[in-house]
Amino acid sequence: GARGTFYEGVMTSGYPTDATENAVQANIVAAGYSTSGTGTPGGTLTPGSSISLRATTSGYTDRYIRHYEDDAITSVITSSSSTLDKNDATWIVRSGLASSSCVSFESRNYPGDFLRHQNYQLHRQPNDGSSLFASDATFCPQAGKSGQGTSFASYNFPTRFIRHYNNVVYIASNGGSNTFDNATAWNADVSWIVSQPWA
Repeated sequence: GARGTFYEGVMTSGYPTDATENAVQANIVAAGYSTSGTGTPGGTLTPGSSISLRATTSGYTDRYIRHYEDDAITSVITSSSSTLDKNDATWIVRSGLASSSCVSFESRNYPGDFLRHQNYQLHRQPNDGSSLFASDATFCPQAGKSGQGTSFASYNFPTRFIRHYNNVVYIASNGGSNTFDNATAWNADVSWIVSQPWA
């Protein structure tokens, strides 16, 4: 059931603690491993770090994932954007709520609220402590599908990735019955640059 890319390891008996898994993940990140040629310029997926997620789709590279009235959308964020907009576009990386080998994204200005999918759309919602919430709010990083940046697979729908479509953020498959599953530009739409935080 493991997800992600295997770099190196050992055979052990028993199960490591969450603290041990988090320490190993931090060491992997610190070593600078990257599955994409661009890495994560300006940002890191180390738990506890603050980041912003920038779109890589041509024509949309000035847009970042942010929350607005509890929904996850993309907006143009620049140095002249309001403090509120910059805070809304900043996320704190947490060890995945459902798996420490993945990540969850906590709101910078709403502590305890996370990016979570519901009916395939992403929202900012408070963590209710349920296993369903933990699964819905956990995303597993992979090399960017477009060849740059990072793509994030849904933990509980692993063929669906965080995607922007008409400036709304979903978990989307590559082709499917939903409009936001449209295969056109899918690889670019699910690839994100992990950037320095705006706030």
